[in-house]
Amino acid sequence: MAKKISINQKFDRAIEKSNFNFFKNFKFFAIVSLALIIIGAFMCGFLGFNLGSDLASLSTITVYTNAEGYTTGDNISSFDIDTAEGYDGAVKVISDALASNGTSAYSIEKTTINITDQNILGAKALEISFYNDRSLSEEEQQLQNQQIKTALMQAFGYSSGEAVVVEGVTDAKILSSYNNNMTIVYSAIIALIVSILFAIIYLVCRYERAAFVTGFFTIMHDMVLLLALLAITRVPINLATIGVFAFTFFMSVINLIVFYSKSKEMTAGGAVDKNKVSVVANEVTKSNIKFNFYLYLILFILAILIMAFSSSSTMLFTGLSLLLAVLVNYFSAQFILNGFYGMVYKPVKKNRKLI
Repeated sequence: MAKKISINQKFDRAIEKSNFNFFKNFKFFAIVSLALIIIGAFMCGFLGFNLGSDLASLSTITVYTNAEGYTTGDNISSFDIDTAEGYDGAVKVISDALASNGTSAYSIEKTTINITDQNILGAKALEISFYNDRSLSEEEQQLQNQQIKTALMQAFGYSSGEAVVVEGVTDAKILSSYNNNMTIVYSAIIALIVSILFAIIYLVCRYERAAFVTGFFTIMHDMVLLLALLAITRVPINLATIGVFAFTFFMSVINLIVFYSKSKEMTAGGAVDKNKVSVVANEVTKSNIKFNFYLYLILFILAILIMAFSSSSTMLFTGLSLLLAVLVNYFSAQFILNGFYGMVYKPVKKNRKLI
């Protein structure tokens, strides 16, 4: 009876029989990568990145109403926001107030407010979100927000003060918030750069000087390619995307460590000729095929699950960003890293004795 061959064994045999030379085909994959980066640069130049609301200086102003959906105050007509006519009327008032201050609404949403410490139970509210003018300074943007808030207070009858008493609501207010998360982004970028430098220093200390150049090119390639794909696909970039870039950096370092560890084993054990860089690069990549395949298959499935079970658009876009990062890291580990290694690796030749 013939012995059954497992899928894993078939995988190993297919790898052994494969004559595909990863190192010789590096130029083709490098051209593909460079083309995507150039397209992404053009997209970024003409359209910019698609920034999510948490990175686009988005401000929000909330207009509280009473439990029946009315706003009340001094000399004001009530808006029942539960009816189409009342909601449209309130939206027009808001749009006019924003337009008079040189901006437009990003979104106007009707929500239900339950704040027990302020005794606002089941109250209705309109949440107005709008982009700030990025050409203005932070102080000027905040001043503009205050002017918009004042205009809304007057339009909705809060002219006697922010706090009013309405039926079913105690201390109803118009609240505003200014979002400037770019400060967090800049801090994260600095932290990421420092982490990259420490990672490259570690690679040099553990392996050799060539690891510095290989590590630098590989990590930069993965980061820039991910940025290009985000620009091309128009996937919104939000605060969670910073974590995706940190993941990309971490996986780039893992790929480098796995590659260099395997190359040391091969050259030390004499499995390949030390003087033939192309042989080293190709054989190491070939030996890592199965590891890379299973590792990134698991990460790919994880990204799909995050997207499938996303309860918000932010999580969905984070999952999409993670999916792109997984594809970039796999592409780099399997087709790009060996080329960078081959360009910078200088094997030590044996000293020849003079006769």
